[in-house]
Amino acid sequence: MLIGKKWYPGYPNVDNVLESWSNKLRKSQRDTLLEQIRLCVDLGIKCIDGNQANRPNTSHIISRLVESENTCTITALTSSTVPQVERTLENLEHTTNNLPMRRNNVCHMNDIAEKNVTIEQEPTKELQEAQELIGILGPGGVGKTRLLNKIKNSLDDDMTFNYVVQVTASRGCSVEKIQTDIAHHLNLNIDGNVEFQSRFIFDFLKKSSFLVLLDDIWGQIDLQAVGIPYPLGNSNQIRRKVVLTTRSRRVCGQMEVRKDINVSCLNEDDSWQLFQDKVGHETLFYSPRTKALARELVKEMKGLPLALVTVGKAMYGKTDTAEWEYAIQYMRRSCCDNDDPLDMERIVFSQIKFSFDSLRNNTLRKCFLTCALWPEDHHICKVELARCWIGLGLVHETDIQKMYDSVKMHDVVRDMALWISCGCNEKNGKWFVRAGIGPHEKFTIPWGQVESVSLMWNCLLKLPPVGSNPCHMRMLCLGTNRLHESMLVEEIKKFTSLAYLDLRFNNLGEIPEELCSLTNLEHLDLSHNIDINEVPHSFGNLIKLKFLYLEWTSIQRMPERVISRLQSLQVIDFNTFYLRPVSKDLLSRMLRELGTLSHLKAVGITAMCFSQYKLLRESKNLPIRTLILRRLETRALYFSNILSHEFAPRALYELLIDMCVMEEIIFGHELARPNNCFGTLNQLSFSDLSNLREITWMETSPASLFPMLSCLDVHSCGKLNHLSWAMDLPCLEQLVIYDCSSMRQAFMRHHGDNQCNGQDSSKTFRCLKYLKFLRCESLVCIGGPGVTFPSLERLVLHHCPELKRLHFQTDSLPRKLRELQIDVGSWEILELEEGVKSFLQPKLKFEKP
Repeated sequence: MLIGKKWYPGYPNVDNVLESWSNKLRKSQRDTLLEQIRLCVDLGIKCIDGNQANRPNTSHIISRLVESENTCTITALTSSTVPQVERTLENLEHTTNNLPMRRNNVCHMNDIAEKNVTIEQEPTKELQEAQELIGILGPGGVGKTRLLNKIKNSLDDDMTFNYVVQVTASRGCSVEKIQTDIAHHLNLNIDGNVEFQSRFIFDFLKKSSFLVLLDDIWGQIDLQAVGIPYPLGNSNQIRRKVVLTTRSRRVCGQMEVRKDINVSCLNEDDSWQLFQDKVGHETLFYSPRTKALARELVKEMKGLPLALVTVGKAMYGKTDTAEWEYAIQYMRRSCCDNDDPLDMERIVFSQIKFSFDSLRNNTLRKCFLTCALWPEDHHICKVELARCWIGLGLVHETDIQKMYDSVKMHDVVRDMALWISCGCNEKNGKWFVRAGIGPHEKFTIPWGQVESVSLMWNCLLKLPPVGSNPCHMRMLCLGTNRLHESMLVEEIKKFTSLAYLDLRFNNLGEIPEELCSLTNLEHLDLSHNIDINEVPHSFGNLIKLKFLYLEWTSIQRMPERVISRLQSLQVIDFNTFYLRPVSKDLLSRMLRELGTLSHLKAVGITAMCFSQYKLLRESKNLPIRTLILRRLETRALYFSNILSHEFAPRALYELLIDMCVMEEIIFGHELARPNNCFGTLNQLSFSDLSNLREITWMETSPASLFPMLSCLDVHSCGKLNHLSWAMDLPCLEQLVIYDCSSMRQAFMRHHGDNQCNGQDSSKTFRCLKYLKFLRCESLVCIGGPGVTFPSLERLVLHHCPELKRLHFQTDSLPRKLRELQIDVGSWEILELEEGVKSFLQPKLKFEKP
């Protein structure tokens, strides 16, 4: 009865049943119990031994946190990973290792600080009986969110609660935003006013046991207005619990917290050990004087993990005693003995700002600060970030190399970035950021003072009134809202000095004439406004425009000499909505006019058929950076035809071949000539090629043809049997294989095709960090003998029901692997050596059904 099911009211008491039925539980549930026991070890909970009777039941983990007789320990985590960027952005990678950001998709979050933090507790009843609302209290960067994540991860597959929901509140958070986030986690589709959403959530949860985890609370929030059923606590086998984190004891009082857990900073020994890990042995022991100064610096940081990490990385390799003495004085100036939360916040910001001030130049500082324009806890898409930097003139288009799919700022670091951008509380800030707070939050923008405003991700229906003259405004970010052009026209024309305008992902049906009067615009993003179908003649007035993004629009009409008048244009992306492609005549005229632009550096464009493809081949000197080939009617596609374009070897960065009927892709012998390669191609995608059976190589190799390819996506190629040629791509970091139903073994060292001449027989996937298989229904085995993954960090295997073997051997394990995502059922039937299984077990993350 219990196997694979959540606990619901009316079932027998779960704790008793679990003990009596423990030997009958499925293996996946036993693994869950083991994972929860490991959590108890991390939390310092006592009674952990080999005797099952002495182990705490997993449903009591949270209550053990507040036991009166124990002083528990938790783990502090600060993550520091960033996108990789070449040339100018090489410095930024060094930079943002000091200022914690989180890199996602290819590389799982790195644990860069995991030290014990003492929780001082007062005697109280166990959570089971009375602790319905718990507050976790401590300064920013001390590890509160890490504790909350551990609680959630331990209970995701537990039967104590029907629902475990974690929401980031953040500063200025509204009831509506919390409702929206809770609804998203519960898969509820609600869209209405606050009262309606409250009733909907209440009705959904009222007969269920739930745990709501609210992270980063800054002020009082009416939980009943959110829709959380009251009273909290235990009643009639229903458990209703809320755990929140905050930096302020005052907030705990306002929220009527029944028990607060104080997360204090590291002690001196642990602080020194963490700092040593970040600054490096060679730096510390360069001289006795350096080590002594380092000890003194550590004392000044008062045990705050985030400061120890960021400052430690900033001081890496510095041996000049004057630099160490300056750092000590800097920390002393930032500290005070006042316990006021606002003063504590300023101290934390000042400590982290030391690392920010240590950056090599202002360009790097500005690149970092722009990340604060997005909502807190938001995964910033790499394309958005790159566009922002380019549009602000911080980097050049050619300076952007490969980046992981998204980055995310640590919330404290984001607050610090806003603190800097807003004048360090000197009331002379030039930024105004209210991103991701929802459409009903009230605020007043000092239009006459600010230079940059970000209102992204708010579902706004109209732009806030512009009362005073926005004469200093240079940057306006309105992306991902619900703005219609009729709600913009009266206000947008007032921004005459505007240089950067982001209107992507809105509800624009046309480009307003008023927008075309903003003649100082240099960056304009209108992408993902599907109903825009025409470019007005006055658009040509934007003669300073350098960066124009029109992808996923439906433009069918554009007057002559509009594009040719944009003589400053450097980047244009015109990959329009695939259901409403541009006509051959419009494409022909656009290509002709683009050819007259002397500053053009990058073009994104789609060829929908062979006639349009032919137009591209006839266009000379166009720097096509992104090319989509769609609905080509050919049985075989010869890549030599693509490489014959002048742009292919020197400019092409991303190539997508989509929705074509071809049965074969051929890399012919004519590609084997010296220097005949896609030298700049970074991303290659084959999508919806339902007839594709073969990818054939003749007298050439993947390594020579694609020397810089970093990302390879193969989607919906139902007749393709394998991708063995991908093993030898020298720079491949990300490989996604999706909905390839005929693929049984993805990679083979020896196969019958005439492929991959010149491949290295000893090494495969030398740089691959992220590998994902999704809905490959026939997949039995990933690789075979000799297929290794020396750099693999994250492996995702979802909905591959026939998967039996990974072919990992104990002598060739992927030692850098951090995470294995897999369905529970697939994990149970995998055939693994015992040593391989024990290696993978701690890295497991089960996909929810």
